[in-house]
Amino acid sequence: MLISMRTTSFIDESKKFQRGPQIITRKDAAAIAAETGFKPEWNCLDLGGGSGFLALFLANLLTKGKITVYEIKKEHTKIIKENIKRSGLNNVVVKNSPAENFKGKNFDLITIDMKGAEKLVKKCHDALKENGFLVVYSPHIEQQIASRKMMEKAGFKKIKTIENTQKEWKIDTRGYSHPLHSQLVHTGFITIARKLHTQ
Repeated sequence: MLISMRTTSFIDESKKFQRGPQIITRKDAAAIAAETGFKPEWNCLDLGGGSGFLALFLANLLTKGKITVYEIKKEHTKIIKENIKRSGLNNVVVKNSPAENFKGKNFDLITIDMKGAEKLVKKCHDALKENGFLVVYSPHIEQQIASRKMMEKAGFKKIKTIENTQKEWKIDTRGYSHPLHSQLVHTGFITIARKLHTQ
């Protein structure tokens, strides 16, 4: 199956992507892939697609799997579709529809980046495969607390909330080195939960 016609790095191409709403940064997208043990054959669902950065980052890691994105705003859906074209990837499907209307079962991974994520937790639990992962992203800890409460109620296990911070340093081999000034260190919180029958 041909996934991409690209000859350049995905990172190079992603710098040309259009932006609409605030994106999930590469460091956070990479943390999601690392914490879930992301596999190239996974069937994924992304709710609240925004500009499509997370979906495209993960799609770039797929060889057999696919990602379905739900985005309610038409202008954001248009941006995602344009970014898909720029990426050269053909394993991302975009639906201009409310996230709560998503269809499908047996997902390996579901990601949510939108207000009211906690309202979708139960439906996501039902839609995941056994051993599947639900990931909620938000810049606000209050939404993570609300989502964790619903995750526990829905029966999710191994629930974990993290903040992934990075600092770039200016290295001076002839003098003193220090972190670069005016960096965006906090971007958001990530809560990962797993659908398991046992702890």
